[in-house]
Amino acid sequence: MQIARPKIFNRLYMQVSAIFLLVLFLFTAIVLYISVESARSYSVEVNQRLNSELAQNTIAMINPFIKDGIISEEGVKDLMHSMMVINPIVEVYLLNPEGKILQYVAPDKVVQLEHVNLAPVKSFLADPEHSIIYGDDPRNPGEYKTFSAARVVNDDQLTGYIYIVLASQEYVSASQAVLGSYILGLSIRSVITILIISALVGLWAIWMITRKLNPIIEGISTFREGNLSKRIEVKNEGELDRIGLVFNEMADTIEQNIQELKGVDNLRRELISNVSHDLRTPVASIQGYAETLLLKKETIQPQEQEKYLEVIYKSCGRLKKLVEDLFELSKLEAHQVKPQPEPFSIAELVYDIANKYRIISQKKGISVNTVIAKEVPLVEADISMIDRVLQNLIDNAVKYCKEGDTINIEIDTKNPQTVEVRVADSGQGIKQEDLEHVFQRYYKGREDRQSTGLGLAIVKKIIELHQSSIRVFSQLGKGTTFSFDLPIANRA
Repeated sequence: MQIARPKIFNRLYMQVSAIFLLVLFLFTAIVLYISVESARSYSVEVNQRLNSELAQNTIAMINPFIKDGIISEEGVKDLMHSMMVINPIVEVYLLNPEGKILQYVAPDKVVQLEHVNLAPVKSFLADPEHSIIYGDDPRNPGEYKTFSAARVVNDDQLTGYIYIVLASQEYVSASQAVLGSYILGLSIRSVITILIISALVGLWAIWMITRKLNPIIEGISTFREGNLSKRIEVKNEGELDRIGLVFNEMADTIEQNIQELKGVDNLRRELISNVSHDLRTPVASIQGYAETLLLKKETIQPQEQEKYLEVIYKSCGRLKKLVEDLFELSKLEAHQVKPQPEPFSIAELVYDIANKYRIISQKKGISVNTVIAKEVPLVEADISMIDRVLQNLIDNAVKYCKEGDTINIEIDTKNPQTVEVRVADSGQGIKQEDLEHVFQRYYKGREDRQSTGLGLAIVKKIIELHQSSIRVFSQLGKGTTFSFDLPIANRA
């Protein structure tokens, strides 16, 4: 199946780009809002600071209109009107000591409040730095504007306040119109500039990222379609490249597992074939002799019956040994049996096994000797598994030795980290072409109807589980030597 190449502008690129542009628009709107609010606050603060002393300067012009503590409202009104003419953005109010509006300069019937809250006024007068303080807007109840204020004092008595709103309603309307026009112009220029630059840079960056994803997607798709040898080319060590590395490692593992499964399947077929063959011989022997005994029990002599029964007994023993070895090897290969390492004396184990086999070997005229170095250290291994290894190797040596041959079990301590164990015999040896096959299950290089063909395969698997390897050296007609290493136990 042909796989389509990923497009330059693929679905992932479009999705990520859409999200990026949406975020960009929101970010631009937030920046514009903050900029406008900052500009407005700056304008208000500048206006109040520039006019903070306006009310105080007005007091000097109002004093001539105060006589005996009474303010001439007509004179003050004319004065306030003149101020409005000079500075039309302000609204001037004359308050009594309680905040009641006595006089003001504003369009008729526009002022809607009769009293002004004096708390902001007092705060303003108590603040020499004249921070931004908002007070009542008499023309718009509920709204607040910056102001300037001063006390009106006559003969050391407070007669009222001058309260000047620094942005009149007309000025606010005009200011909002100008500000709206300014925001519109600023929005158009800023949005176009910011969006063009940011969008180009952002879309380029997204394209660079998604471009690296294209070979990854293609590699995964190819692998999914069955091309197990497909790997992703990794050039750098970035985060996206790590995805390729992880995929390659995963693909290697999957391919290895598939090969192992194929090997297990082949092994299963081979196992069924071999088991069927090996079981057929002893079962047929048992069945044949048992059937003969049943059919001819009246005519067979007792000596011949005993011979038949002995054949049946040996066949049962061979069948039992085959099944036991088969189960043991299967468990080892399936990792159902794991070594339980512990420190023990390999020299004592060798002595015990040699003594046991001397009784068996003497019947065949074979000598079993031990050659053990002095001061052999303890080794770290599973003692029962190593015992099985030595027994299988000695069993194998006994089978192929004749009368007068010798079997030597040797321990060498030349290596400071390991102990080498060797089982050497002077038997008939193994052909060179057979050496590479001796550890395969069911392999029999020589005629041996008694062997199951699994003993050396079990030995190899046990030694491998101990992170070591079994070695073999042989010369035809001169003998065979098997050897392996075991780690020395820590003496802590």
